[in-house]
Amino acid sequence: MCMISRRYEMFMLTKLCRLEEAEVVEGQQSPKDRVDRIERILEGLVQVVHDVHNNNNHDEAPQQPAMPMPGAGAMPHTTIKQFQQLRPPTFYGTPDPMAAESWLLGIERVFEVLPCTDEQKVVFATFMFEGAALIWWQLKKPLEPLWLWPRFLEVFNEEYFPEMVEIRRFKSFLNLKQGNMIVVMYNAKFMELSRYAPHIVSTESRKARRFEAGLRWNIKNKVEILRLPTHQEVLHIALIAEESLNEMSQFRENRKKRIGGNVSRGQSSKRQSSGSSSGEFISPARKYSESRK
Repeated sequence: MCMISRRYEMFMLTKLCRLEEAEVVEGQQSPKDRVDRIERILEGLVQVVHDVHNNNNHDEAPQQPAMPMPGAGAMPHTTIKQFQQLRPPTFYGTPDPMAAESWLLGIERVFEVLPCTDEQKVVFATFMFEGAALIWWQLKKPLEPLWLWPRFLEVFNEEYFPEMVEIRRFKSFLNLKQGNMIVVMYNAKFMELSRYAPHIVSTESRKARRFEAGLRWNIKNKVEILRLPTHQEVLHIALIAEESLNEMSQFRENRKKRIGGNVSRGQSSKRQSSGSSSGEFISPARKYSESRK
Protein backbone atom coordinates (compact mmCIF):
# COMPACT_ATOMS: atom_id res chain seq x y z
CA MET A 1 0.00 0.00 0.00
CA CYS A 2 2.89 2.42 0.75
CA MET A 3 4.35 1.89 -2.75
CA ILE A 4 0.96 2.50 -4.36
CA SER A 5 0.44 5.72 -2.39
CA ARG A 6 3.85 7.07 -3.43
CA ARG A 7 3.21 6.27 -7.09
CA TYR A 8 -0.18 7.93 -6.95
CA GLU A 9 1.33 11.00 -5.31
CA MET A 10 4.00 11.28 -8.03
CA PHE A 11 1.33 10.84 -10.69
CA MET A 12 -0.77 13.69 -9.30
CA LEU A 13 2.23 16.02 -8.96
CA THR A 14 3.31 15.30 -12.54
CA LYS A 15 -0.21 15.95 -13.79
CA LEU A 16 -0.34 19.23 -11.89
CA CYS A 17 2.93 20.43 -13.37
CA ARG A 18 1.82 19.57 -16.92
CA LEU A 19 -1.46 21.43 -16.45
CA GLU A 20 0.38 24.50 -15.26
CA GLU A 21 2.76 24.36 -18.22
CA ALA A 22 -0.11 23.97 -20.68
CA GLU A 23 -2.08 26.83 -19.19
CA VAL A 24 0.91 29.15 -19.19
CA VAL A 25 1.71 28.33 -22.81
CA GLU A 26 -1.82 28.52 -24.15
CA GLY A 27 -3.09 31.26 -21.84
CA GLN A 28 -6.39 29.51 -21.54
CA GLN A 29 -7.14 30.63 -17.96
CA SER A 30 -6.60 33.74 -15.95
CA PRO A 31 -4.10 33.58 -13.07
CA LYS A 32 -6.94 33.55 -10.52
CA ASP A 33 -8.67 30.57 -12.18
CA ARG A 34 -5.39 28.77 -12.39
CA VAL A 35 -4.74 29.23 -8.65
CA ASP A 36 -8.22 27.96 -7.76
CA ARG A 37 -7.70 24.88 -9.93
CA ILE A 38 -4.35 24.15 -8.32
CA GLU A 39 -5.85 24.46 -4.83
CA ARG A 40 -8.59 21.97 -5.70
CA ILE A 41 -6.06 19.52 -7.08
CA LEU A 42 -3.88 19.87 -3.97
CA GLU A 43 -6.88 19.34 -1.67
CA GLY A 44 -7.73 16.18 -3.58
CA LEU A 45 -4.15 14.99 -3.36
CA VAL A 46 -4.01 15.60 0.39
CA GLN A 47 -7.26 13.69 0.88
CA VAL A 48 -5.97 10.74 -1.15
CA VAL A 49 -2.72 10.62 0.81
CA HIS A 50 -4.67 10.80 4.08
CA ASP A 51 -6.96 7.93 3.04
CA VAL A 52 -4.05 5.77 1.93
CA HIS A 53 -2.24 6.43 5.23
CA ASN A 54 -5.29 5.36 7.24
CA ASN A 55 -5.62 2.18 5.20
CA ASN A 56 -1.98 1.33 5.83
CA ASN A 57 -2.38 1.72 9.59
CA HIS A 58 -5.47 -0.46 9.54
CA ASP A 59 -3.74 -3.20 7.55
CA GLU A 60 -0.62 -3.17 9.72
CA ALA A 61 -2.51 -3.35 13.03
CA PRO A 62 -1.71 -6.58 14.88
CA GLN A 63 -4.40 -9.17 14.56
CA GLN A 64 -6.02 -10.01 17.89
CA PRO A 65 -6.27 -13.75 18.50
CA ALA A 66 -9.80 -14.99 18.33
CA MET A 67 -11.11 -15.72 21.79
CA PRO A 68 -12.69 -19.15 22.03
CA MET A 69 -16.31 -19.28 22.95
CA PRO A 70 -16.98 -20.55 26.48
CA GLY A 71 -17.14 -24.33 26.47
CA ALA A 72 -16.06 -24.54 22.84
CA GLY A 73 -12.64 -26.08 23.48
CA ALA A 74 -11.31 -28.81 21.26
CA MET A 75 -12.14 -32.35 22.20
CA PRO A 76 -9.13 -34.08 23.78
CA HIS A 77 -7.79 -36.68 21.37
CA THR A 78 -7.69 -39.47 23.95
CA THR A 79 -8.19 -43.09 22.99
CA ILE A 80 -9.34 -46.10 24.95
CA LYS A 81 -5.89 -47.60 24.39
CA GLN A 82 -4.25 -44.67 26.19
CA PHE A 83 -6.76 -45.09 28.99
CA GLN A 84 -6.02 -48.81 29.36
CA GLN A 85 -2.27 -48.20 29.40
CA LEU A 86 -2.73 -46.53 32.80
CA ARG A 87 -4.21 -49.78 34.14
CA PRO A 88 -7.53 -48.48 35.49
CA PRO A 89 -9.27 -50.73 38.06
CA THR A 90 -12.18 -52.99 37.19
CA PHE A 91 -15.48 -52.76 39.04
CA TYR A 92 -17.65 -55.86 39.44
CA GLY A 93 -20.63 -54.28 41.18
CA THR A 94 -20.10 -55.88 44.57
CA PRO A 95 -22.43 -54.53 47.29
CA ASP A 96 -19.47 -53.50 49.46
CA PRO A 97 -19.38 -49.66 49.57
CA MET A 98 -15.64 -49.76 50.25
CA ALA A 99 -15.06 -51.59 46.96
CA ALA A 100 -17.12 -49.02 45.05
CA GLU A 101 -15.30 -46.16 46.70
CA SER A 102 -11.91 -47.70 46.04
CA TRP A 103 -12.75 -48.22 42.36
CA LEU A 104 -13.96 -44.64 41.99
CA LEU A 105 -10.81 -43.24 43.58
CA GLY A 106 -8.69 -45.31 41.20
CA ILE A 107 -10.61 -44.13 38.14
CA GLU A 108 -10.44 -40.47 39.15
CA ARG A 109 -6.72 -40.85 39.70
CA VAL A 110 -6.40 -41.91 36.05
CA PHE A 111 -8.46 -38.93 34.90
CA GLU A 112 -6.11 -36.58 36.76
CA VAL A 113 -3.33 -37.36 34.27
CA LEU A 114 -5.38 -38.22 31.17
CA PRO A 115 -7.19 -35.34 29.41
CA CYS A 116 -10.82 -36.34 28.94
CA THR A 117 -14.12 -34.60 28.47
CA ASP A 118 -16.94 -35.33 30.90
CA GLU A 119 -18.57 -37.51 28.25
CA GLN A 120 -15.37 -39.47 27.62
CA LYS A 121 -14.94 -40.07 31.34
CA VAL A 122 -18.27 -41.88 31.45
CA VAL A 123 -17.42 -43.98 28.38
CA PHE A 124 -13.99 -44.95 29.69
CA ALA A 125 -15.10 -45.61 33.28
CA THR A 126 -18.03 -47.82 32.32
CA PHE A 127 -15.75 -49.73 29.94
CA MET A 128 -14.19 -51.13 33.13
CA PHE A 129 -17.51 -52.56 34.38
CA GLU A 130 -17.86 -56.32 34.63
CA GLY A 131 -20.47 -58.70 36.02
CA ALA A 132 -23.25 -57.10 38.03
CA ALA A 133 -21.89 -53.60 37.39
CA LEU A 134 -22.11 -54.07 33.62
CA ILE A 135 -25.69 -55.34 33.86
CA TRP A 136 -26.62 -52.35 36.02
CA TRP A 137 -25.12 -49.92 33.52
CA GLN A 138 -26.86 -51.56 30.55
CA LEU A 139 -30.15 -50.90 32.32
CA LYS A 140 -29.28 -47.31 33.32
CA LYS A 141 -27.61 -46.06 30.16
CA PRO A 142 -30.74 -45.88 27.91
CA LEU A 143 -32.59 -43.76 30.48
CA GLU A 144 -30.74 -40.57 29.52
CA PRO A 145 -29.68 -39.35 26.05
CA LEU A 146 -26.32 -37.97 27.17
CA TRP A 147 -24.28 -39.00 30.19
CA LEU A 148 -21.76 -36.57 31.65
CA TRP A 149 -19.40 -37.29 34.52
CA PRO A 150 -21.12 -35.27 37.31
CA ARG A 151 -24.45 -36.94 36.58
CA PHE A 152 -22.83 -40.37 36.39
CA LEU A 153 -21.21 -39.85 39.81
CA GLU A 154 -24.57 -38.91 41.29
CA VAL A 155 -26.29 -42.04 39.97
CA PHE A 156 -23.34 -44.31 40.79
CA ASN A 157 -23.15 -43.13 44.40
CA GLU A 158 -26.89 -43.53 44.85
CA GLU A 159 -26.58 -47.16 43.80
CA TYR A 160 -23.32 -48.26 45.39
CA PHE A 161 -22.70 -45.73 48.12
CA PRO A 162 -26.06 -44.93 49.73
CA GLU A 163 -26.59 -42.03 52.09
CA MET A 164 -26.77 -44.27 55.16
CA VAL A 165 -23.23 -45.47 54.54
CA GLU A 166 -22.03 -41.88 54.32
CA ILE A 167 -23.77 -41.06 57.60
CA ARG A 168 -22.13 -44.04 59.31
CA ARG A 169 -18.71 -42.92 58.06
CA PHE A 170 -19.36 -39.43 59.35
CA LYS A 171 -20.23 -40.76 62.80
CA SER A 172 -17.18 -43.02 62.74
CA PHE A 173 -15.02 -39.98 62.14
CA LEU A 174 -16.59 -38.09 65.02
CA ASN A 175 -15.88 -41.02 67.37
CA LEU A 176 -12.41 -41.84 66.04
CA LYS A 177 -9.73 -42.37 68.71
CA GLN A 178 -6.22 -43.76 68.48
CA GLY A 179 -6.78 -46.41 71.12
CA ASN A 180 -4.39 -49.32 70.59
CA MET A 181 -3.43 -48.23 67.06
CA ILE A 182 0.01 -46.88 66.34
CA VAL A 183 0.12 -43.27 65.18
CA VAL A 184 0.63 -44.19 61.52
CA MET A 185 -2.47 -46.40 61.48
CA TYR A 186 -4.51 -43.80 63.35
CA ASN A 187 -3.49 -41.15 60.82
CA ALA A 188 -4.46 -43.39 57.90
CA LYS A 189 -7.91 -43.96 59.42
CA PHE A 190 -8.24 -40.26 60.17
CA MET A 191 -7.50 -39.31 56.56
CA GLU A 192 -9.87 -41.95 55.22
CA LEU A 193 -12.83 -40.83 57.32
CA SER A 194 -12.17 -37.09 57.21
CA ARG A 195 -13.49 -37.03 53.62
CA TYR A 196 -16.97 -37.57 55.04
CA ALA A 197 -16.73 -34.54 57.31
CA PRO A 198 -15.12 -31.81 55.18
CA HIS A 199 -16.67 -29.00 57.22
CA ILE A 200 -14.95 -30.27 60.38
CA VAL A 201 -11.49 -30.23 58.77
CA SER A 202 -12.08 -27.24 56.50
CA THR A 203 -8.84 -25.52 57.60
CA GLU A 204 -5.40 -26.83 58.57
CA SER A 205 -5.86 -25.54 62.10
CA ARG A 206 -9.20 -27.33 62.59
CA LYS A 207 -7.76 -30.49 61.04
CA ALA A 208 -4.78 -30.36 63.42
CA ARG A 209 -6.99 -29.91 66.50
CA ARG A 210 -9.27 -32.78 65.47
CA PHE A 211 -6.37 -35.15 64.88
CA GLU A 212 -4.78 -34.06 68.14
CA ALA A 213 -7.98 -34.70 70.09
CA GLY A 214 -8.05 -38.37 69.08
CA LEU A 215 -4.48 -39.17 70.11
CA ARG A 216 -3.79 -41.47 73.04
CA TRP A 217 -3.44 -39.47 76.28
CA ASN A 218 0.28 -40.14 76.82
CA ILE A 219 1.01 -38.79 73.33
CA LYS A 220 -1.63 -36.09 73.32
CA ASN A 221 -0.31 -34.38 76.46
CA LYS A 222 3.09 -33.99 74.80
CA VAL A 223 1.65 -32.59 71.57
CA GLU A 224 -1.26 -30.34 72.48
CA ILE A 225 0.81 -27.91 74.57
CA LEU A 226 2.69 -26.91 71.40
CA ARG A 227 -0.48 -25.73 69.59
CA LEU A 228 0.96 -26.68 66.22
CA PRO A 229 -0.82 -24.98 63.29
CA THR A 230 -1.06 -27.86 60.79
CA HIS A 231 -2.08 -31.50 60.79
CA GLN A 232 1.27 -32.52 59.28
CA GLU A 233 3.20 -30.89 62.12
CA VAL A 234 1.00 -32.55 64.75
CA LEU A 235 1.55 -35.91 63.05
CA HIS A 236 5.32 -35.39 62.99
CA ILE A 237 5.54 -34.56 66.70
CA ALA A 238 3.13 -37.39 67.58
CA LEU A 239 5.43 -39.87 65.82
CA ILE A 240 8.43 -38.53 67.74
CA ALA A 241 6.53 -38.74 71.04
CA GLU A 242 5.44 -42.31 70.26
CA GLU A 243 9.02 -43.34 69.48
CA SER A 244 10.23 -41.75 72.72
CA LEU A 245 7.59 -43.60 74.72
CA ASN A 246 8.51 -46.88 73.04
CA GLU A 247 12.18 -46.38 73.87
CA MET A 248 11.33 -45.59 77.49
CA SER A 249 9.12 -48.67 77.73
CA GLN A 250 11.88 -50.83 76.26
CA PHE A 251 14.42 -49.38 78.67
CA ARG A 252 12.21 -50.16 81.65
CA GLU A 253 11.58 -53.68 80.39
CA ASN A 254 15.29 -54.33 79.96
CA ARG A 255 16.03 -52.89 83.38
CA LYS A 256 13.38 -55.08 84.95
CA LYS A 257 14.88 -58.15 83.30
CA ARG A 258 18.37 -57.27 84.53
CA ILE A 259 17.17 -56.74 88.09
CA GLY A 260 15.15 -59.96 87.99
CA GLY A 261 18.15 -61.88 86.67
CA ASN A 262 20.41 -60.59 89.43
CA VAL A 263 17.90 -61.53 92.12
CA SER A 264 17.48 -65.01 90.61
CA ARG A 265 21.22 -65.61 90.49
CA GLY A 266 21.60 -64.43 94.10
CA GLN A 267 18.90 -66.77 95.33
CA SER A 268 20.44 -69.70 93.40
CA SER A 269 23.87 -69.07 94.94
CA LYS A 270 22.34 -68.89 98.39
CA ARG A 271 20.56 -72.22 97.91
CA GLN A 272 23.75 -73.88 96.73
CA SER A 273 25.69 -72.54 99.73
CA SER A 274 22.97 -73.66 102.13
CA GLY A 275 22.92 -77.18 100.63
CA SER A 276 26.67 -77.63 101.10
CA SER A 277 26.66 -76.53 104.75
CA SER A 278 23.84 -78.87 105.66
CA GLY A 279 25.79 -81.95 104.46
CA GLU A 280 28.34 -83.80 106.70
CA PHE A 281 31.90 -82.53 106.36
CA ILE A 282 34.50 -85.38 106.09
CA SER A 283 38.08 -84.39 106.89
CA PRO A 284 40.98 -85.87 104.93
CA ALA A 285 42.30 -87.65 108.14
CA ARG A 286 38.99 -89.37 108.64
CA LYS A 287 38.83 -90.48 105.02
CA TYR A 288 42.33 -91.98 105.41
CA SER A 289 41.42 -93.73 108.68
CA GLU A 290 38.27 -95.24 107.14
CA SER A 291 40.15 -96.46 104.15
CA ARG A 292 42.60 -98.40 106.43
CA LYS A 293 39.82 -100.38 108.03
